[in-house]
Amino acid sequence: MNKQELIDEILPLLKLGTNQERSKMRADLESHTLTELTAYFGVVSGPAYQLEADETALDEMKAARNREFALMQIFKLSGLKNTTKNETLLDQLLGPALSLETFRSLIEKNPQYQNRFEWESAPFGAIRQAEADQSKQRTKIRQAFSAAAKAVTAQGLNDVGDFAANFNLVCGVLGTQFSVADVVRVLTDGSIQGLAPSGNAAELRATHQQKQIENHNLALINADTQTLRKVARQEAANRQTEAEKQVVLDMQAQQRRDAAMDFPSLPGTWQGQRLDAAFIRRCDVPTQKLLAKRFGSAQLDARLQVVAKGDSK
Repeated sequence: MNKQELIDEILPLLKLGTNQERSKMRADLESHTLTELTAYFGVVSGPAYQLEADETALDEMKAARNREFALMQIFKLSGLKNTTKNETLLDQLLGPALSLETFRSLIEKNPQYQNRFEWESAPFGAIRQAEADQSKQRTKIRQAFSAAAKAVTAQGLNDVGDFAANFNLVCGVLGTQFSVADVVRVLTDGSIQGLAPSGNAAELRATHQQKQIENHNLALINADTQTLRKVARQEAANRQTEAEKQVVLDMQAQQRRDAAMDFPSLPGTWQGQRLDAAFIRRCDVPTQKLLAKRFGSAQLDARLQVVAKGDSK
């Protein structure tokens, strides 16, 4: 290859983002000798360099996507005009930290910046009104819960403490709009499990649980060897079951987090090799990190689980 052909081969490997960056790099490369370019080509075409370049390009893509989402939220919800001037000023003042929350914090802590922007409506007026309405509604339903909890406890229908944890459980069933009658219904019909009792009942419950523990320990002391083995096996099985449940819950949580990131599907091959459980286990740490960052760790875990069950994928 001559010098220009070699430069044409090198430029795509550098994964430059803009035409301006590519033009500047071409000019720089043209200042080197053919021998120097040949050596440089050997470096940038290597797997290690390409892995790092891929990771850098992916980070830049995510940063650009996060910036566009932040700008969309700001122009839609803050009352700010969608202008080039405002966009440039946002980048100057907030940079990579740009978000609706950081922009609001900037304006509220530094009122002098407000007049530097162009506004269509009162700064954050719609957000503040929504927050005020939400706070008023939450106070209303909190009062409804308190009245209902005291009523069912006083009447002996159920023992429910007027606690924030119980209130959150009721909100999980009824939402954010309900009456005293609605709360009384769910507190007495068995719709909600795990309600914390009021003070006196809590003491009785703790005493009962302690008594159960003491009786269990006494039974073990007096048990024969066969019974002890049976109890040990059962408790081990229970612990194993709980551990398996926790693994499933952790995987489901990771899948939900990955779904929010909109990762692409995990391919069947990677750099010419089959992307199976064996590859995932033996590949080096940088490759594992790159795969997790590009496709999400949930898909890697799922590939390991599927293959472990005999899937030939």
